[in-house]
Amino acid sequence: MDTLPTAERHDFTAGDGAPLQLTRYQGGTKGPVLLVHGAGVWSGMFMLPTIRENFVQYLVRHGYDTWLLDWRASVELPLRQFTLDDAAEHDMPAAVRKVREVTRSETVQAVVHCAGSVAFFMALAAGRMPSVRSVVASQVALHQIVPPVTQLKAMLRLPEVLDVTLDYLSPDEDPANPLWQEAFGKVSDLLHHECDSTVCHRLTFMYGHLYRHGRLNRETHERLDEQFGPCNMLTFRHLAQMARAGQAVAFDHGKEENLRRYGRPTPPSYLRPEHLKLPITFLSGEQNGTYMPASTELTFEWLREENGADLYQRRVLEGYGHLDTFMGSTAARDTYPVVLEALEATG
Repeated sequence: MDTLPTAERHDFTAGDGAPLQLTRYQGGTKGPVLLVHGAGVWSGMFMLPTIRENFVQYLVRHGYDTWLLDWRASVELPLRQFTLDDAAEHDMPAAVRKVREVTRSETVQAVVHCAGSVAFFMALAAGRMPSVRSVVASQVALHQIVPPVTQLKAMLRLPEVLDVTLDYLSPDEDPANPLWQEAFGKVSDLLHHECDSTVCHRLTFMYGHLYRHGRLNRETHERLDEQFGPCNMLTFRHLAQMARAGQAVAFDHGKEENLRRYGRPTPPSYLRPEHLKLPITFLSGEQNGTYMPASTELTFEWLREENGADLYQRRVLEGYGHLDTFMGSTAARDTYPVVLEALEATG
């Protein structure tokens, strides 16, 4: 790996006091660009030590002031129960403010992935981040179309069932719950046979197929436990609600609590286009097994219909899945240039 600039760590708090982290690699005068990871992982997914050139190195090499956010879903932060509404209201706006405060930049670009993308777009749609000037949305934004198996789990209310006895699910070995984790591993191994890694099989049970195995090199696959960890059950419940709805909706607390919180018996949708009049590039892996490519297609077409076609682009990454677009051994050749092109076009 090429040498990176010295990292600057910035600890700060979300709007509700939750601890968050930003790590800056100042590669040049372009940017700032904020990188937002998904749930049950951390910002390290953008700077793997196991591939020739990771995404942070790539951006730094191209002159970008690169900021990695660890929001409340990060496995590097204390585990907490939260809905994506919490992250949209408190984490994403606070991160953008912090980056602007330190850099004194009027605007920020962002590359956002998976559940982090959903929360980021929820914040954008609610009008909480007017200083974001462009976004690259990886795999999903405001519409969620999931594979049949994931949809079945959502329809069966599996997260609600598990929430009775579990606070979280984790793909790693878990000394705090050894019997459950052993059983979870055995079930996952029975259901999935792509490799001989129980960590990998648990990940597939939790999220669907996160990557095409052929896109990861052996060392990355063997060190998956360094990237992934616990994801809390309340977040799983919210994601399942969105999978059933097919779009980003506020958390469903039940009719009585919904009336108190929202003034209506059902949760409101985040499909509000008026604050999304900014350049957005949507990326989907052609073989995504976590969020189907139709997810970005629906948001892309909806925004074009609502706000006109000029601001929006969509690219389908041939032969790629969900997370291998960043973690794949040849991602620097195949997928990073697509992200760079989008950033440069609005830089």
